[in-house]
Amino acid sequence: MIIREHIPLKDLTTLRAGGTARYVIECRSESDVKEALLLAEREGLPFAVLGEGSNVLASDAGFPGVLLLMRIEGIEAKEEEDAVTLLAGAGVNWDAFVMEAASRGLWGIENLAGIPGTVGAAPVQNIGAYGMEIRDTLAYVDALDTRNGEVARIKREECGFGYRDSRFKHEPWLVILKVAFRLARTGEPRIGYADLAACKDRGEDLSTPALIGEVVRKVRSFKFPDLALCGTAGSFFKNPIVPSEKHMELAKRYGAVPSFPVEGGVKIPLAFILDRVLGLRGHVEGRVSLFGNQPLVLVANDDASAAEIDAFANAIAQRVLDETGIAIEREVRHFPLRDS
Repeated sequence: MIIREHIPLKDLTTLRAGGTARYVIECRSESDVKEALLLAEREGLPFAVLGEGSNVLASDAGFPGVLLLMRIEGIEAKEEEDAVTLLAGAGVNWDAFVMEAASRGLWGIENLAGIPGTVGAAPVQNIGAYGMEIRDTLAYVDALDTRNGEVARIKREECGFGYRDSRFKHEPWLVILKVAFRLARTGEPRIGYADLAACKDRGEDLSTPALIGEVVRKVRSFKFPDLALCGTAGSFFKNPIVPSEKHMELAKRYGAVPSFPVEGGVKIPLAFILDRVLGLRGHVEGRVSLFGNQPLVLVANDDASAAEIDAFANAIAQRVLDETGIAIEREVRHFPLRDS
């Protein structure tokens, strides 16, 4: 176990912002996690867990505690008659895991290809794309309960999954060590979303999980900026879910407004509001902007501070509220966590 001190959070997050972390420890095993937690206890410091830092906005004030970088690797397979359960370490790169499943011809997570981050972070956010979410195939999570030092096996129905939400967002004392997914040996392509349907109409082969994954990555490469060129956390805001009456009201004001039926109402693509209603595609303020190819994506350039990013996002949210009456929520989480 390697302990590093005073490490810039901008080097550990894809938004490239934030102050320094007092201690940073790469945890490659359960024992590493426990040793890191013992250090935090001895020093009287808080602890926090980070994967690849692809969905957080780190504070300019930094983190005066022990940061556990989750790097537990390994993938195990349990064969069943009609399915395979893949158990992956929390530090496994998510897209590498999707490719591993596809190489085995397994169905259930192929539409989630190309999403940055780790397997351990995926359930926290209940990541989703193109009609699929983690909760569709997750079997269980093995998590260390730091209150008693025991590892608990948490089944899917106990995870409290919601739209980009789970109990792990609200119970930071649970440190995810491994995640298991039950994936089908046979399946049908789920390509109802416009981006994938358009690829099929152009003659692209979407007949296997591997081919679907390749197409999804190609689509994402156009809609999301290159992490090597700028700071971004991908989609910064959640798509709002509104009552059907609200959707009808918006349609009267702005014409046809795309929507998808979900529990509790209809989901409206925020990109439509940002682009077609507010004209904010490519909007720039200082060193922060909305990406020209996908206005749901916030881009930070030239060492933009977390405060600048925060102010920009707040201004965008206020403009949406003023124009439509919809209060949007962030998908990106603050680090360290705060109530907002």
